[in-house]
Amino acid sequence: MRKLPLFIHVDPLNPVVLGKTCRYCPDCDLLIVHQDELEAQLKALSAERDPSLIGNDYMVLGTVERQPWREGMKQPKGIEEMLEHLHDFKEVRTVKYQPAGWYRDDEPVTPPGQTGQSATEKKQAARRKRRRRRRR
Repeated sequence: MRKLPLFIHVDPLNPVVLGKTCRYCPDCDLLIVHQDELEAQLKALSAERDPSLIGNDYMVLGTVERQPWREGMKQPKGIEEMLEHLHDFKEVRTVKYQPAGWYRDDEPVTPPGQTGQSATEKKQAARRKRRRRRRR
């Protein structure tokens, strides 16, 4: 786990440098950022600065060196100065997972949280399914 200053471009033309704790694999030279955590921090930041930015598209461009980031927190710097200290990513990858289990051939597989159901609705659906199985 490492805390790194991420340089994020939020549409339209709103650069943000956000300190975020990320996972880092030195063997793969891979930085792992959870989308839901990043979006929650961006939402909180946008809510206090400019609420119209909430929900806009964004792209994480890279990391910024620590010293200029800390100086920028005390006295804001221009975009040109921050770009001088930007280390952009070589490649961006998106990882999606499928929970383990048995699936029917005709059943669409969607990761948790993307079905549109709340946690209580999911629990209720699971209970109904168990009851139907017991009746058979």
